[in-house]
Amino acid sequence: MVTDALDDLMHLAKRVAGIDLAEGKRSMVGSRLAKRLRVLGIGIADYARRCHQDPAELAHMVDLLTTNHTSWMREPAHFADLEQRVLPAIAKAGRRRLRIWCAAAATGEEPYTIAMTVRRALGELAGWDAAILATDISRRALAKARAGLYDAARVADLDPGDRALALEEVEVDGERRLRVRSALRSLLAFAQLNLMGEWPMQGPFDVIFCRNVMIYFDTPTKERLVNRLAGLLAPGGTLYVGHAESLNGLTHPLRTLGTATYAAT
Repeated sequence: MVTDALDDLMHLAKRVAGIDLAEGKRSMVGSRLAKRLRVLGIGIADYARRCHQDPAELAHMVDLLTTNHTSWMREPAHFADLEQRVLPAIAKAGRRRLRIWCAAAATGEEPYTIAMTVRRALGELAGWDAAILATDISRRALAKARAGLYDAARVADLDPGDRALALEEVEVDGERRLRVRSALRSLLAFAQLNLMGEWPMQGPFDVIFCRNVMIYFDTPTKERLVNRLAGLLAPGGTLYVGHAESLNGLTHPLRTLGTATYAAT
């Protein structure tokens, strides 16, 4: 009965959020849900029924099954490409409009790194219409991202110049924290979004970051997602995916520019 309930939850997670969990992941699913079951005081079978009946609990379950591992400047080659190729080309073309989508914002380190890179490349953005959309399926992660507060250990790998550009020291409940500066936060709009559902935004985006998300998806789901992303890119726009994610074997209209870097035609 426990196995059946776990399988039911795994199938539900795939149908709702695209998360493809093999049978070997049952123990992982059980361990991630164990604390929630204790809080609710119910067993796994009752929990599965609740997830079918309660959309809020279903969202909570998906949240618990997704990993929000992230860091500032993760996979730095993408940010170097953004700063050295993409943004200068947009500026050189005389455009003063910039739209970037970070499709898996997690707890905020990635979209704030994007904002930091934009400011580093384009300065104070005087005369620019620049905006970064940061979405994630996890409401819990987005709450942390919106707060923009980090412990020193979370930003230890940032060089001093970037840290000064991006962060300021504050005291929160008697503890020293680092808060993302308003000049970066003002570029960002956070929103909850399930990549498997409807997308309210229409684009076009100059750049889309969709990194370390497709590792959860099967091949047909990956292909559908990549083609939807491609449809929102401006001509010549750039898509960055995670270094562990390959688009090899997928049918899509993008051309390869470099490692995990693709461009719209």
